Amino acid sequence: MTPRPPGMKRGQPLAVTLLLAMLLVVGVAVGSTFYFSNLVVKREFERLPSGVRQMLRDQHAAALRGEVLTPTPPLPVVRTGTSADAYLDPFDSSPDVSGVVKQASGEDAVVTNGKRPRNLWVSDGKPPPRSRAQDFLRDVQRSLLQVGVVAAAVSALLAFLISRRVARPVSAVSGAAARLASGDLSARAPVLGGEREIAALAHAFNDMAENLQALERERQQAVADIAHELRTPIAVIQARLDALEDGVYPLNTEQIALLSTQTQLLTRLVGDLRTLTLADAGRLALDPRPLDLGALGREVVQALQDRAAALGLTLGVQVEPALTHADRDRVRQITTNLVDNALRHARSRVQVRVEARGEQVVLHVEDDGPGIPEGSVEAVFTRFTRLDASRSRDTGGSGLGLAIVRALAAAHGGQAALAASKGLGGAHFTVTLPGGTD
Repeated sequence: MTPRPPGMKRGQPLAVTLLLAMLLVVGVAVGSTFYFSNLVVKREFERLPSGVRQMLRDQHAAALRGEVLTPTPPLPVVRTGTSADAYLDPFDSSPDVSGVVKQASGEDAVVTNGKRPRNLWVSDGKPPPRSRAQDFLRDVQRSLLQVGVVAAAVSALLAFLISRRVARPVSAVSGAAARLASGDLSARAPVLGGEREIAALAHAFNDMAENLQALERERQQAVADIAHELRTPIAVIQARLDALEDGVYPLNTEQIALLSTQTQLLTRLVGDLRTLTLADAGRLALDPRPLDLGALGREVVQALQDRAAALGLTLGVQVEPALTHADRDRVRQITTNLVDNALRHARSRVQVRVEARGEQVVLHVEDDGPGIPEGSVEAVFTRFTRLDASRSRDTGGSGLGLAIVRALAAAHGGQAALAASKGLGGAHFTVTLPGGTD
């Protein structure tokens, strides 16, 4: 049995709800039939002759008092030209009545040619017969009651069967959700046979559970990676300070410069982590303004020319006016990270290119390094990722640069991707941003 979450009100089972709904439908159907059948009988009663209506009322009143209504003995009537007395039955529907009908006393009776008098009720002294309309109505109502009882029984059976068919898979999903809420991210709902919508609910729940489990694994891995990345410069600083304190190294500007380098690395790592966290949460503050991406690309290349020359690399640039509406500092960070990544892995040359493509502007950064192995195209944009020898720790970097590039591009409504190399044969990264100045 699935435990009830705290604060959740107790509700009635699905079987009871279905049973009540079906019984309500049956009750409405039978009740409406009773009502309309009585209405029809009442209308037909009003169409009867006044004498017949009065007779039926008298019978009904006597029946309510528990009495038997004994009619006054009628006068015998005979047909003209016949020798036998005959009693006329007002309920006899025989139409072939001809001649003159007279009372047996010899007085003239009501004369009707071709029709039998309908206002005469003749009896031989027996108890009066019940009204056929009443008998018909009583039979109809009895049949309706029987039908209602059978329908109620069938409704109860159907409610039980339908509730089992619907409640079992829903209860299974509810149980899996309760286990997931308690921290068991491996909980999955069984996909039982049944209605398509319920099966789709189980599949959707399982997909959600798998995504949550994947996010939890990424979170745990990210925490471990952050701890490792922070530990490395802190450990270097601590070891250097211990050596200085013990007199292993002299306290001079060279040692201070080494400590400053590790401190800058640590500061940059913390800043990158903050940027990624804000971008993932959608809380990264941007200051979008009209920007020429071509001019910005040329500025970044000029600023990194000295580093490229120190590494013995050629850093080329080919740009054209490409207007966009973006945060200048964040786009500069995107361009710097891509060029810095290319300089780390290029053999001899890095090429930066900016172009306007319709309503978009595109930044291309390509190198002639070993490139990205197949199957690792998306992995390069994952934080703390270094791929094989071409992306080893010895080359430097924290493994956050490309992850920041993708996050900042997405924050501007663009995207970052790894494209096929066109000329240099190495890695070819592109960043696409919306064009225009509005």
